[in-house]
Amino acid sequence: MNLNQIKSFLSVSQTLNFTNAAKQNDVPQSTISRQIHDLEQQLGVKLFYRTKRDVRLTEEGRTFLPYAREILEAAKKGAYAVKQLHDGAKGRLNLATVPSANTFLTKCLRIFGEQYPDIVVDVTYVSSGDALLEEGEDHYDFHFLYMDMLPDSDEFDTIVTHTETLGLILPAGHPLAGAGADLNPSALQKERFILISEEENPILYMQIMNYCRMYRFYPHVINQFNDMKSVLLCISAGLGISILPITFSREISASSIEVVPIDHADASITCAVAWRKSLLNPAAALFLRILQEQKPKDIL
Repeated sequence: MNLNQIKSFLSVSQTLNFTNAAKQNDVPQSTISRQIHDLEQQLGVKLFYRTKRDVRLTEEGRTFLPYAREILEAAKKGAYAVKQLHDGAKGRLNLATVPSANTFLTKCLRIFGEQYPDIVVDVTYVSSGDALLEEGEDHYDFHFLYMDMLPDSDEFDTIVTHTETLGLILPAGHPLAGAGADLNPSALQKERFILISEEENPILYMQIMNYCRMYRFYPHVINQFNDMKSVLLCISAGLGISILPITFSREISASSIEVVPIDHADASITCAVAWRKSLLNPAAALFLRILQEQKPKDIL
């Protein structure tokens, strides 16, 4: 398996046309066909259904697609890292973060960038459903994540960074957003909910279900998405309501949604930064010093 095969596969997946894929890669169509054939031989499966009229991904092709994207993205990042080092960069810092509106991370990165402008920072947004902190090789120096994602291990050190308060996210003008709105279970039971999927964010999903059980109703969920922007877009269009960390609502115009904070101690998610105690990267040691200096004083 090589990168040219991966590029050809991704191009055909995007265009669903071998001729257009060849034009996109500036190679003969026979080259695209050969690379797809060789890739299928190596994987032992058919990646595309091909007829005289159309091209479609097989189930195996759809399964392989996200991994092919990751392979190509990793190769691009690797090439960029090498170029940065060749051009004079004095180190590299790799961070993983869940999609949380984290002002603490932004603040620390700003200070780090001012103090060490020659160190390249790579930030990767990851699903909170991924098991990031496993034994073995770790591609990231620091993980900004939910506390409930931490493994039961003394291999890591952590700093609690902030707490995300949950709230009802409503379309602008929704009756539940008004002063003295009725938030009792019978009112919420009638609403159509749009949620982040359990697979994408099991911590948030669990908190939402706990809140609903606490008020003795089960949400009428009409759709779930793997990304926050899709949830917010549907809410702003009036298709339903949701429960989300209220900071996430800043990603969309305030005129299209309304936010009602949930006034309950359990309606929140604690966030932290974690790193392995065996921190070997010199750039990571510099960043750790800034994390410790900027650690919130009001969070134990």
